[in-house]
Amino acid sequence: MGGHVAKVKKWGKSMKRALILLLALSTLAAARDKKPKLQPGPYVFTSKASAQVLRALIVQQNIRVREGYALDSDNQFQLRFSMPAQMPLIDSMLTVSGVCKGMTTRKVWSYSLVELNGTTKITVQPVWEYPDEYCQMQPREFIWSRPEEIAAFQAMLDNAPTSSAQAPTVTPSVASTATVPPSSPTSTTDQQLSMKQHAACVELAKDNPSITCK
Repeated sequence: MGGHVAKVKKWGKSMKRALILLLALSTLAAARDKKPKLQPGPYVFTSKASAQVLRALIVQQNIRVREGYALDSDNQFQLRFSMPAQMPLIDSMLTVSGVCKGMTTRKVWSYSLVELNGTTKITVQPVWEYPDEYCQMQPREFIWSRPEEIAAFQAMLDNAPTSSAQAPTVTPSVASTATVPPSSPTSTTDQQLSMKQHAACVELAKDNPSITCK
């Protein structure tokens, strides 16, 4: 009888641990579901810098950070960077790149810049481009899943120089010889004062050989 009771107690403890674990897993799942889910683009940013300044920064940023990408379309403020890449396994079933000669899947980042009333809107759209069964290129949006890249891009926009922040270019001016004050006295009064100073210097130099009067 005692052994049966011990087994019942042991079973009860196991069930209690199982319920606690189940409750913890349910809590974690609920917390995960409450987190905002990342969405595919387009992603929209704004900046006080001009579109021309931001265009140059975006070109530098893509070439430096995204190794292997090339600027293959540059239409004023419409930029496109791409590189050949392999789609994730779940998406790669859509492609038939091996059948379509000369066509390959590419990873593409497109940027559109619109400047209005002192603010530039930057729209970023990352997509896969792949050949379908008719050998036609099709786009498929994907999620910009690297928060550190998004933060770095936003910081670049925030720190971009604006026209008001740029120091004005100062051109040194050459003074006219007519406005340059003369190096020697020209008036009679100045000449008399200069002669008196010279005479006093000569008198002082009689007792002080180290003094030289000009």
